Amino acid sequence: MVSSAFKKGSIEMLTLLMLQEGDIYGYQLIQMLSDRSGGRLTVQEGSLYPLLYRMQDCGYISGRDITVQTRNGRKRNRVLYHLEPGGRIRLTELKAEFDQVQEGIQSVFRNSVPIGYEREEVYAQSSVEIPAGSEKESTLSLFPQSRIPEPTGG
Repeated sequence: MVSSAFKKGSIEMLTLLMLQEGDIYGYQLIQMLSDRSGGRLTVQEGSLYPLLYRMQDCGYISGRDITVQTRNGRKRNRVLYHLEPGGRIRLTELKAEFDQVQEGIQSVFRNSVPIGYEREEVYAQSSVEIPAGSEKESTLSLFPQSRIPEPTGG
């Protein structure tokens, strides 16, 4: 399960992404998100509906009230959400921001000591000689992760 801090900013983008395929009910959005993420991303109705209302207020989506008949023959009111042109623009903006953040995070990982190591361990496992206190000593990009063995033990 993905933590709410990572997920919170992504739900708007993913909702707009799924709405570009066609009009969808709120509950269907919840199911699609869970299904397409392999269960790793879930959102509660109490979190999704305020987001949908805010996106309607911003003009990104619209909602149309319709009456549907349930399996047991009862009628029920539902809102069918539709992606508006402003929502397509917003989706493009959010995707560009997501790509930049993702690239930045990947760059930090590439240029950092691998998880499970301390800097001194990386230096000890490297064949590169670095004088103590030199400017290069703090440059971790000299040690590409592909040359560093995985931690052993448990």
